[in-house]
Amino acid sequence: MAAKLSGHQIEVVLSTLDGWKQTGGRIVREYKFPDFVAASMFVTGVNLEAEQMNHHPDLHQSYASVKIELTTHDVGGISELDLRLAKKLDTRARPLLEKS
Repeated sequence: MAAKLSGHQIEVVLSTLDGWKQTGGRIVREYKFPDFVAASMFVTGVNLEAEQMNHHPDLHQSYASVKIELTTHDVGGISELDLRLAKKLDTRARPLLEKS
């Protein structure tokens, strides 16, 4: 089972991630893609990563933007699972964002 991270631990990892912010017991990022298709392709990738990790984000797509919110409900806050998934999602988003 994942363990809840301290505020300092979260700050250290977030400093290495582009665009992610802590909001309460969640980390949040909004990606802006060049078009609807790129955003939808990203959401498909999010679904695949989440299923593989068995760790599912809240996500919201609005045309070419996708907002991701990560938290670990079992620990009541942010865990290593959230930070690992954030890194994987950034990797998936990079080639789609570069098209813009």
